[in-house]
Amino acid sequence: MDFSTTTAILLFAQSEKIESALKPIASCSKQNVLLWKKMNDNSIKIIQKSKLPYFISNENDQVGATFGERITHSIQTIFDKGFEKVIVIGNDCIELKAQHLLQAERDLKTNNLVLGKDFSGGAYLIGVTKSKFKPELFKTILWQTKNAFTTLQKIYKREAIAYLPYLNDCNNTSDFKRATQKLSFSDTFKKILLSFLSNFVIQNDFETRFDYSYYHALNFNKGSPCNA
Repeated sequence: MDFSTTTAILLFAQSEKIESALKPIASCSKQNVLLWKKMNDNSIKIIQKSKLPYFISNENDQVGATFGERITHSIQTIFDKGFEKVIVIGNDCIELKAQHLLQAERDLKTNNLVLGKDFSGGAYLIGVTKSKFKPELFKTILWQTKNAFTTLQKIYKREAIAYLPYLNDCNNTSDFKRATQKLSFSDTFKKILLSFLSNFVIQNDFETRFDYSYYHALNFNKGSPCNA
């Protein structure tokens, strides 16, 4: 990793075991753990494509009783390492690409906050400068609610804010279906995701707009059937 830059990425997410318990998406527990491992792996892959230095924070090193306390502590930890800007993402935005991370890095050169809004009122990406980081206020934000994004805007209403395109966060099966439809038909990760989800409705983006209903994806696990 290149530590010559003043910007670092923080992947703030839980391990696949914890994430799977919180968000049951696949049809059985073993498949669900594997799904979230793929989600974590994909997030790291996207980060690595940006070539920015990055750090991963999960339940093993997060400190605090609330989500707000934990994310605030993790961000402060990166600043304490000497970085001037931090870009925070989770593991549940499958539309996120390296280009979004690089755009956030560029935007932080002239803005104190960069936000990527999801369609449920939260933020799939938060970029913040050390000089304008407000830890006590970050702790009080009602994270993981439909008000998180607007609260961030209010906190930084007197600061320069840059915005990234709206993207889908995936917290339930409906979110996964909606977000997966937006991926390219040739996207390898899309094929992996479809292997975990049955009865999928896929809308072709070609001019014919032909709908494939109840798409039964191939099961990539050729071993023993999983047990719930």
